[in-house]
Amino acid sequence: MTFSIIARCARTGQFGIAVSSSSPAVAGRCAFARAGVGVVASQNVTDPRLGPLGLDLMDGGSSAAECRDALVRTGPFPEFRQLAVMDRHGTAAVWSGARTLGCHATAVRRNVASAGNLLANATVPDAVVEAFLASDPSQELGTRLL
Repeated sequence: MTFSIIARCARTGQFGIAVSSSSPAVAGRCAFARAGVGVVASQNVTDPRLGPLGLDLMDGGSSAAECRDALVRTGPFPEFRQLAVMDRHGTAAVWSGARTLGCHATAVRRNVASAGNLLANATVPDAVVEAFLASDPSQELGTRLL
């Protein structure tokens, strides 16, 4: 089981990511953010090269959707990947390959997105996003992500 949330604080412009998984040390392979650029979550069958590549693409002007599409075309086995990408404007794009493991789902709103695989049910990402949106926007982003 893995699920993640990526977000941008509309008040500060800060980016953040939180991930929960049965896989040890998952954040070292899945969670990537760069100030003023965006955030990338690469999960399921991970390829840690995709996070820095995605951030470089967005730093060069790619939108979240353009970045996601390029990452899907990059490297082997995209059918096993799950991606969530957000650009500097708070626009998100997600991908779940056809062979993403188990019950999987995504949810996208302005400034927030969530993705998960091997979930108990497909409502988890929606619940994660709704909880973030219901949080107090004056709180620090890290607090809101948790």
